[in-house]
Amino acid sequence: MTARGVVATLAGVAGLAAGVNSLARLGRAGGTRHRLGPGDPGVFGETVSVVVPARDEAGRVGGCVAALLGQDADVVEVVVVDDGSGDGTAGEAAAAGARVEVAPVPRPGVAGKAAACAHGARVATGGRWLAFVDADVVLAPEALSRLLWACLAGGAAAASPLARQATRTWWEELLLPDLGLQVAERLDLGAVADPGRPDAFLSGQCLLVRRDAYEAVGGFGAVAGSLVEDVALAGRLKAAGHRLDVRLAPGLAAVRMYGRFGDLWEGLAKNLAEVWGAGTGSLAWQAARAAAGWAPWLALAARPRGRAARVAAAGGLLQLTVRAGGRLVAGADPRLAVAYPVADLVLLAVYADSVRRRRRGTPLTWKGRTYRAGGPPAPARNDPGTVAGDAGARPPGRPGRRGG
Repeated sequence: MTARGVVATLAGVAGLAAGVNSLARLGRAGGTRHRLGPGDPGVFGETVSVVVPARDEAGRVGGCVAALLGQDADVVEVVVVDDGSGDGTAGEAAAAGARVEVAPVPRPGVAGKAAACAHGARVATGGRWLAFVDADVVLAPEALSRLLWACLAGGAAAASPLARQATRTWWEELLLPDLGLQVAERLDLGAVADPGRPDAFLSGQCLLVRRDAYEAVGGFGAVAGSLVEDVALAGRLKAAGHRLDVRLAPGLAAVRMYGRFGDLWEGLAKNLAEVWGAGTGSLAWQAARAAAGWAPWLALAARPRGRAARVAAAGGLLQLTVRAGGRLVAGADPRLAVAYPVADLVLLAVYADSVRRRRRGTPLTWKGRTYRAGGPPAPARNDPGTVAGDAGARPPGRPGRRGG
């Protein structure tokens, strides 16, 4: 076999191995146990107070509030916490039917969203459960009642639905479904739900938590020094012995996180190193995943022959099938799967930038505020460490590796 054939064979084997690994991880995340939809049972006898932290969300917050007021669960109040908006966020929220509260100016070392959530929980006192919903999220009418059922059926104190990405531009359609696929591969939902394992995760896009459990661990006020306050809160809840439940729920929630490409880069650079880890091993894993995706096609471009060509083609086609299938499940256009090597490389570049910023403590700007990468300095360490290569946080008091 020629050197070109050897390279093509190795590239194809890498593509096949990575594809099988992706299928196994996605199968683990996408099992029936971890899905939730409108057809599941609902709970209607529990009261819920909803808090929406909002900063410059005019054009979005009205739709979010309308969906919350249309829930079939017993939503007793919807409180929008206006976090220093410079647009019409407050007026739009009030017109949609929410009660609007002004967030106090965050103290030095405190992240704005965490502080706004903490303030909202203090003033929204009517419900036995608290729901924190981002202003760019639109929930289906059955969303909260189904989340309540998931919590009560499994004895969980908190739950989150993983939302469908609502996209409007070609770059959103290209990048965000691939990002969702990577999140699903990394996130072990079974480990998150297992009280005997330390993995902890909740999504701040929509987070439902029993009030007594929230208050017992200090709530968002205890993790206000973290830019990934949702994961930090999850770690504190699990360390206190509470169960968590995270479900794939594209039929219950939709989110449009970023309206511009620059916002996507800054938003992901703010969070990825915190959630995925900033260690060399985690970054290398991500780079290897991307390389295994495009290596078979590069090898085929060199025109190998015989068995080497067939192995390379098999590796490339399996990779393409995984990406197209992931898009179909997420409700995205499967035809854009042909451009997955571009999406992988862009997302790898964003992750590498996030790791670089965190290691160097480079400031970053988000919604008009500047933060040190890795989160604002907090008077006490409330944010549990993340495991390199895993999307779960380890609760305080349990050993874990921190990269960088």
